Amino acid sequence: MLFYAAYLFKSSLILYILAALIALLMTKNQKTCNILVNSICILSALLGAAASVLKLTSGVDTLPLIQVHSVVPFISISMTIDNLSAYFILALSILVCCVSVYSLGYISSYIGQRNVALFYFLYTTFILSMILVLTSDNAIFFYISWEVMSLLSYFLVVFESEKSESQRAGKLYIIMTHLATAFLLVGFMIIYSYTKSFDFGLGSAAAIMPDSIKNIVFIMFLIGFGTKAGIIPLHIWLPSAHPAAPSNISALMSGIMIKTAIYGLIRFIPGCLGVEHSWWGITILALGIVSAVLGVAYALMEHNIKRLLAFSSVENIGIILIGLGVCFIALAQNNQLISSLALTAALLHTFNHALFKGGLFLGAGSIQYAAHTRDIEKLGGLIKKMPLTGFFVLCFSLAISAIVPFNGFISEWLAYQSLYAFMINGETGLNILFILAVAALGLAGALAAACFVKLFGFSFLGLSRSEQALRAEEVPLSMNIAMGILTFLCLLSGLFPLVALKLIDPVTVSLGGSSIFSTLRGGFLIVYYPLEAAGNTISPLIFVIFLVIFIALILLAARVVGGKYLERRYGTWDCGFEALNSRMQYSATGYAKPIKIVFRILFKPTRQVVMEGDSIYHPDAIQYKTSYTSIFVKYLYHPILLAVKDFAKITKYKIQTGSIHSYLLYIFIAVMAMMLYNRFL
Repeated sequence: MLFYAAYLFKSSLILYILAALIALLMTKNQKTCNILVNSICILSALLGAAASVLKLTSGVDTLPLIQVHSVVPFISISMTIDNLSAYFILALSILVCCVSVYSLGYISSYIGQRNVALFYFLYTTFILSMILVLTSDNAIFFYISWEVMSLLSYFLVVFESEKSESQRAGKLYIIMTHLATAFLLVGFMIIYSYTKSFDFGLGSAAAIMPDSIKNIVFIMFLIGFGTKAGIIPLHIWLPSAHPAAPSNISALMSGIMIKTAIYGLIRFIPGCLGVEHSWWGITILALGIVSAVLGVAYALMEHNIKRLLAFSSVENIGIILIGLGVCFIALAQNNQLISSLALTAALLHTFNHALFKGGLFLGAGSIQYAAHTRDIEKLGGLIKKMPLTGFFVLCFSLAISAIVPFNGFISEWLAYQSLYAFMINGETGLNILFILAVAALGLAGALAAACFVKLFGFSFLGLSRSEQALRAEEVPLSMNIAMGILTFLCLLSGLFPLVALKLIDPVTVSLGGSSIFSTLRGGFLIVYYPLEAAGNTISPLIFVIFLVIFIALILLAARVVGGKYLERRYGTWDCGFEALNSRMQYSATGYAKPIKIVFRILFKPTRQVVMEGDSIYHPDAIQYKTSYTSIFVKYLYHPILLAVKDFAKITKYKIQTGSIHSYLLYIFIAVMAMMLYNRFL
């Protein structure tokens, strides 16, 4: 089995490289390039998914993949697949397969307008870079792969480079991602200074580094990986970059790329440093609570669909961090059962979020493809124009809102169970924090439901609010097929969660935890029995069966008691008007205003009323505009930016004198300082 897994992994990598080369060679035949590259990526993703499943079910911890040593010290290609890597590659492969199917139709609108061959070269190498990050076996190769992934994603964000929005988003993204990378590099170098190794297996620092140094490295990793994940307050790049990138790239960035940061936190903190202090988990849990609540609160204020989804990703990263925080606290207290349960919840939500958030970004791309706008206030009535797209977006909205029978419910339910289980034996202070976490999950869930009622209701229901929405048509079949596959997987994972959980179980065991579901019967065939965690049980499939039977009985009773009925058609709530129009509808701004008022301390809302005409009492037209301010941008990043600018103005005339002699002196002082450091180290 391991032989076949390694063979499939290597074949998948070769096919991705082949797709990148084909993209470079087929610059003049863009239609063929579109079909051929996507077809190869689909095949490669299927091979990667199959290899991941084989690896997870093999019972073997690690599978060496590629080992290429270099004459340059510390620079080598070292790729190894373990259970954690295989699990994340499985999520990546499934999403890449669906995105590639989607791109067959989506990128067709770019043909003749942009350099499609360049796009696909960046697309395939971006996928490869994420795989390299997930399979790297030493810190240097991981760092190089991480940098390549960041640079390639930057070029994809600014692919539509003529737009000022893309330029600003790319600039902010590259600044934030390189600041994060700097923190990671510092952490790696501190570990090397104690272990004398960059190897993940040989470089375990848990028994070598003093506690104070491990605390510093933990903070370095938390800032570095937290910035890539988009945790608050390091999230500011995310709502800018996702809307600027093409929608298929946004799906990969939100569905998988930001999850590489979750992979990094799991790989380096428990795996390398060892979790010995509860305050590490408490810090991550607190950041998760803040990110979950504020992320969805900001999402509810947005009318740009992709910005809304980007802030929603911050919320879901917060939910994942709540699970990781509980896991780390349990590890510090040597409670393997709860740590495994919490890690299972975090990993399952990571996988589920890749499915439904990837699908939502693809749905946003379909809306923009058909209606040529992402503004919810200019949409409406799309369910009649795009019924398939509307159905899939509704399913994804239910999944992300944790509604049974979709997959989002299961992972959030497990997060609740890990918190409840810890409360029983936890300390008083921790119990208060866990109660706050439960309340935060509940509030985030309610706000998420309201957010996606807004997204679906104002985009697909009612009357069309613009000519673009009125002229919209259903998108190409390949785009709907991709969303249909993701919808099916969301439903399948929700109805049969034990399939996904049995794939997660080897990951938790290999990370030093206990097996949560080792007593499950029936493997992958019998998966209808209840899911049990922390003394509570649930069976989504049985619940759905009873719900369907109940609805059928109600309809049957209504038919028997009511007998035959006549259908009548008439205007509803037309208030005596001859015909309704879109201006009479409730707006997305009005829908979100009560939440804006409740959270006004966060949003600092402002409004502007402009009246046109000679009389303010009888104006010809009225324009009402509202806006909000991010407190993190206004009170955190703007002061830092101003301080950096002021410091640069003060120092540039003293340091940048224009004298070559001064510059040579700087170099001499730096070299002497390094020599002295190495001499007395």
